[in-house]
Amino acid sequence: MRNLILGIVFLFGSYACGQDNSLSIKIEGIKSERGKILYTVFSDNVGFPSDVGKAIQRGLVHIKNGMADIRLDLPNGEYAVMVFHDEDDDNELKTNWFGMPKEGVGNSNNHKGIPSFKKSVFKLVEDKSIMISLWYM
Repeated sequence: MRNLILGIVFLFGSYACGQDNSLSIKIEGIKSERGKILYTVFSDNVGFPSDVGKAIQRGLVHIKNGMADIRLDLPNGEYAVMVFHDEDDDNELKTNWFGMPKEGVGNSNNHKGIPSFKKSVFKLVEDKSIMISLWYM
């Protein structure tokens, strides 16, 4: 009987550890409702921020009433999120000849300047909500 109880406890404990957490991301500071918001989620610095092929998740959301919401399910871990406002709907971030963005951009810790994984990373160990503010050059 004792082994049965221990087995059940272990089974439920393993199930709880393997469950994903809900990450809710609200995007604010969107200057127009043209286009869409594209996002990438990275679990390490490899490829961050621009190699979307190295992102563990990527997608798009539509803008409504000047806001956009992203909902993801992710396991415990460290993540960094990059977003940009694809105003012209071409699925690419427009940049000037210096490489500076011409469309709104943002990241998971809302730092401005050259994005890095170290400055954008956060821990996800339970359901979490974050706000990302876009900035435009």
